[in-house]
Amino acid sequence: MKLKSLAVITLLVIACSSAFAQSYAFGFLNYTGGMQYCNYEVFQTGGAGNFYLSGMDVLDACASSANPFATIEGTAIRVTTLNLESTGLQPGITGPGRYIYADAIMDAYAGSYTGEQWITITATSVNSKNKAGKWNWDSFLGFSGYEFLGGFGFLTDKLPNKSSEAVMAAKAAGPTFKASSAALKKNKASRKTTLDKASRRTTLQ
Repeated sequence: MKLKSLAVITLLVIACSSAFAQSYAFGFLNYTGGMQYCNYEVFQTGGAGNFYLSGMDVLDACASSANPFATIEGTAIRVTTLNLESTGLQPGITGPGRYIYADAIMDAYAGSYTGEQWITITATSVNSKNKAGKWNWDSFLGFSGYEFLGGFGFLTDKLPNKSSEAVMAAKAAGPTFKASSAALKKNKASRKTTLDKASRRTTLQ
């Protein structure tokens, strides 16, 4: 019975390995390209047409993170130019070879449940030359039933754990959500007020 179970598990591992055929690892630069964040994405794509994505947002170079990585999971997405006008997505994120994934980075970094959700749209290649309008990652922060732009920038092949100098710089920069976390504290009160007002209107109706 044990041998049969082991054989089934082995077959499942082989099947899962073959399902995810393409592997990627990218660091995150800010929108100017002049600062690198301490976290980086490592993921695989697979399935029919490489539709699925799974992997990790690695936090081991982030000084204050409670955990070394966060789980990410997503699917392929195609963003058109028209989508940019209504969603706040940045130029450069359009076209094929894009994926959207949910990232558990908020809870992993804090080491507890935050009630906040980080979602990222990423490309699967870096630019030959970074310039404004050619950004290739774009993230959103969700909380209390609302969502707003969290950050955007360029991808890089250089990961923050490649050298001690890179690690020190990345630690100083913090993770990709650092700037939006500050904005989140300012917006939570006004968002909550708006949500409470909407709830009262619904109740009165």
